[in-house]
Amino acid sequence: MSYIVDEKNLIALHIVNEEIIEMLNAIVEEKDIYTAGHSKRVAMYCVKIAENMKLSEKEQTTIYHAGLLHDIGKILTPEAVILKPKRFNHREYDIVKKHPVDGEKMVSFISSFEEYGTIIRHHHERYDGQGYPDGLIGEEIPLLSRIMTIADAFDAMTTNRIYKARCSIEEAIEEIQRCAHKQFDPNIIGPAIDFFSTIRELKHIFQFPEDVYQEERFAFFFKDALTNVYSGEYLNYFLIENSHAQRFHYCCFVQLHGMHTFNQEHGWSAGNKVLIEVAERLKVLFKESFVFRVFGDDFFILNKTIFTQDIESIKRQLCHSLEIDISMRYLYCVGQRFISWESLEAFLIRSK
Repeated sequence: MSYIVDEKNLIALHIVNEEIIEMLNAIVEEKDIYTAGHSKRVAMYCVKIAENMKLSEKEQTTIYHAGLLHDIGKILTPEAVILKPKRFNHREYDIVKKHPVDGEKMVSFISSFEEYGTIIRHHHERYDGQGYPDGLIGEEIPLLSRIMTIADAFDAMTTNRIYKARCSIEEAIEEIQRCAHKQFDPNIIGPAIDFFSTIRELKHIFQFPEDVYQEERFAFFFKDALTNVYSGEYLNYFLIENSHAQRFHYCCFVQLHGMHTFNQEHGWSAGNKVLIEVAERLKVLFKESFVFRVFGDDFFILNKTIFTQDIESIKRQLCHSLEIDISMRYLYCVGQRFISWESLEAFLIRSK
């Protein structure tokens, strides 16, 4: 039986393909919310660069769809790697480097998506041949992949990561210019910068767990194994985000004194029970706040609004039945450039 492809059928096929692409993009976003919106931003950047290069509407549509799907291979990347809140080690980086090849394989299962496969496979190649997966050099790399490389890098530089604060637009542009002939095709940098220079403000995304499900996904990395409150490493990410967004206006520093002596007299197991008990009490007393364990025996609390709890009353509740001394300090965060626990600690020392 023959199948006649008329204009009506082509339109219907186009709509179905758009829906499939959106669905796949949503799956990638759900897999890695710490780069929430990344694929859509990259797709949009790609189109704007392609427009500046006077590429055809067909090429613009192709690179937009490929941009939405460029990280689809990360669906196969283990969450233990993809959600890691630190820079990857060599072994983990090797695993992550598989995602362009995995992405090409995945889109190849849909015949109408095959043209995106090559673009996706090569979006981490470098102009100097030092990229992956195939080490292509210069114009061996498909043109649309070379465009995507710049768009992808720009978004990575201007987005907060757990281990670093984002660059400004100006800083990202300077880095792209510096990497001409190395990472990027120098002939694309001009049209790319012409577009990036028109961006006045980047949308800020709050990349915090929004529900219990997300919290549990990140618990392996972000929860303190002993007390089940958030870890000091995760506090660094909150501070980076807050330096831009000022989401949290108030903080509280809780110090447990004499824990070393307590451990010597009662044992480490008893000391651990004290830490667990204090953490549980803090979570109850500060229900709407984020509680972190820092430097072993101390806790830090971030809050959106002013603390209404009386410090002396809270100290009595915390110390009740515990053979330790506790000190607490409320601090106003607005206007402070705390981008790491170390910078916050320095402020605490100066403001004593």
